[in-house]
Amino acid sequence: MQSPRERGGLARFYTVTEPRRHPRGHTVYKVTARIVSRKNPEDVQEIIVWKRYSDFKKLHKELWQIHKNLCRHTELFPPFAKAILFGRFDETVIEERRQCAEDLLQFSANIPALYNSKQLEEFFKSYGCSSDLHFQDSPVTVT
Repeated sequence: MQSPRERGGLARFYTVTEPRRHPRGHTVYKVTARIVSRKNPEDVQEIIVWKRYSDFKKLHKELWQIHKNLCRHTELFPPFAKAILFGRFDETVIEERRQCAEDLLQFSANIPALYNSKQLEEFFKSYGCSSDLHFQDSPVTVT
C-alpha cells in the first residue's frame, strides 16, 4: 500500500527568502518548505533551513543528474546562477541566486523522482548550525 506522499497526496511549496550575511563572510538564504495534505489542507508541515549558494549549487547538480536519467527532455531543467569570485555580495547577484534557488525547488516540487530523492531530503536536514546563527547586520535588502 502506498503512502499519501507516494500517491501525490501532498502538495509542496518552496520559498527562498531573507538573504543575510553569515559571520563567516558568506550569504545564507532562508529556505522554507511547506508540505500540505491535499486531502486535509489544514495539515501543513513546515521545514525551515538556512543554506548558502554552494549548497544550492550542489543540489542543482544532483537533481539535474536525476532528471537527465529520467529522460524527460521535453522539460527544460532550470539553469542556475554561475559562480563568481568578485561581486558575489552585489544585490543583483544575491537576488539572481535567490531566484534560481527558488526556481529549482519549485521545479522539483512537480516531479516525484526529484521531490522524493535522498538528495532533496538531505538538503532539508538541519545540521544544528542554522538555528544557532547570529547574523551580521540586518537582512540584505534586495529591491
